[in-house]
Amino acid sequence: MTNKFLKFLSLSALLVSTSVWFSSCDKDDDDNKQKTVSSTKKVFILNEGSYMGNNSTLDVYYPNGENAYQSKVYANTNLEVIGDTGQDIVYYGGRIYLSVFGSNYLAKLDLTGKVLEKYSFSESEGQPRYLAVKDGFVYVSLYSGQIAKFDTTSIATITTTVDIQGSHLEKIYINGDKLYAAIAGDYNVAYDNRIAVVDLTNFSFNQHITIGEDPTYVLANGNNIYAIHYNTTTWIQELIDFNISSKTSNVYENIAKINISDNILYYIKSETEYSSDYSSPTTNTSFYKSNIGDTVEQSEFLDLSNSSELSSSIIYMFEIDPDNGDFYIGTTDYNTNGTIYRFDKNGKFIEKFETSGINPNKAIFVY
Repeated sequence: MTNKFLKFLSLSALLVSTSVWFSSCDKDDDDNKQKTVSSTKKVFILNEGSYMGNNSTLDVYYPNGENAYQSKVYANTNLEVIGDTGQDIVYYGGRIYLSVFGSNYLAKLDLTGKVLEKYSFSESEGQPRYLAVKDGFVYVSLYSGQIAKFDTTSIATITTTVDIQGSHLEKIYINGDKLYAAIAGDYNVAYDNRIAVVDLTNFSFNQHITIGEDPTYVLANGNNIYAIHYNTTTWIQELIDFNISSKTSNVYENIAKINISDNILYYIKSETEYSSDYSSPTTNTSFYKSNIGDTVEQSEFLDLSNSSELSSSIIYMFEIDPDNGDFYIGTTDYNTNGTIYRFDKNGKFIEKFETSGINPNKAIFVY
């Protein structure tokens, strides 16, 4: 089966998906009083669930082993489920911010998973997708083609929005005083091929950068933009490395996930073939890294001798712990609970564990 099927499958599981992590102070006194620094590291893992399955979950993993793995902390703390399609989480100022696509809301949580505030988006505002945070504000990409800006003091109301002149926004990423947004477009009507640039100094639309059809994921580093998109001719998912200054780009095929750490680009290549009846898929997956700016594959970065099954797994999550460089790889079969593989910064396997839900798609690191 072609990657076109994967495109629609991931849309129904809600679009195959780095993490944005900040620890600066929130602005309200209540937040500051509760921002105690714990010696216990927590990794919050969001399991997206299945689209329209109402089965998103949030777990907590303790990498130093102080506590047992905690499943479904949101449900256990709030006595209600997250809802349909948990899309993204970020950590900022002692709080967790959670966007839920299908159930159409943004939530602010404390570190027990308790909901402190919620904002439900109207039909005209559009469904929420990805999050980014900076300087006391959380930004949300919306399918309506807007980016909403919330003051982290309270998310009861939207502070303001900016229209980026395109629909179905996906991943957003902040680099310096610019916010980059992938514009996928409506696949039922017409795909888009642009990245929007927003100036955060006055929160205004800056420009569009044409990069390739159906971009769903974007990162930026210096003058380079890294965007994952679907080639709508071949239905192969590609990585475009675009240099803003020179207006030149390099293209890498069959890219599933990307991440950046310490001026190194990490990327996961994955090819899945299906039979004519879409059964018995065969997946070949490999893990590469390159220095930012290089145009050739340098080396594989994971030792798979103790986890050889990863070379034939579908990768749904790829996170890097900013504290120690550990890699967290989440796999899916779209039907059963996900598995997380943890490796140290040198690519040595540490352990693997099962999550409480399907499609683990995001992890954040809390210290």
